[in-house]
Amino acid sequence: MVSLTIEELEALRLVDIEGLRQEDAATRVGVPRRAFWEDLKAARMKVALALSTGKAIEIKGGNYIRIETADTNEDADKMLTREKEI
Repeated sequence: MVSLTIEELEALRLVDIEGLRQEDAATRVGVPRRAFWEDLKAARMKVALALSTGKAIEIKGGNYIRIETADTNEDADKMLTREKEI
């Protein structure tokens, strides 16, 4: 089994599904571009590994805030965000 963190999944979603540039996606989730890039790189490697070896993918772990309801697309975009360090 291959495990992706919430941050890695969100990085994939923002760049590969939403079509954001890495810099814009990093700004949206409130992390440095380098940290975002590392999450995206790790996620892509893990997904490629799972697909090429037939392993299952699980989403597990990470630091995030979950908003229970999403009345609009804008709210849905905020459902998975990395907690900002103080």
